[in-house]
Amino acid sequence: MFESGMFEYGLKTGDLSEQEIIRIFKKANSKVAREIHDSRIPKGLNMLKSTGPFGRSTPDAEPPEYDHIYRFRHRVSNLFLELYPNREKNGRVKFPDEDIVWNLYVTLLSDYPNKLSEDDPIQEFGFRVMQELFRTLPCEKVLIKKYARGENRL
Repeated sequence: MFESGMFEYGLKTGDLSEQEIIRIFKKANSKVAREIHDSRIPKGLNMLKSTGPFGRSTPDAEPPEYDHIYRFRHRVSNLFLELYPNREKNGRVKFPDEDIVWNLYVTLLSDYPNKLSEDDPIQEFGFRVMQELFRTLPCEKVLIKKYARGENRL
């Protein structure tokens, strides 16, 4: 279902609370970490709630104005997630679909970290977390963009 690369998804979460969404992210991560059972993968999700300043997607773009965004990653993992609101504090909307409440930026690497043996499941981690997350997140997920290698984010 998931492949390596960089993707931007819109999440049509309706009235699903922010806390519930974060709980689902954490639960998907810990379930897959327990299943893979590898000491290189922490059982808890490394989550950073950042309040800014936020960078520009391109040098000529205006910097976004969010109350906060979430960044999820592990020191040794092939998955990086960034969850941020579709509507900025100033009312500016990132993606025009009015039902999109949250945006999810995903980076999945196919060849990181290095396998210790041929049957080492470490590189499956990010793909399995995304499958579990999309299976358990009760909302419509819209693929907005699959980025080409080296392409700037929208």
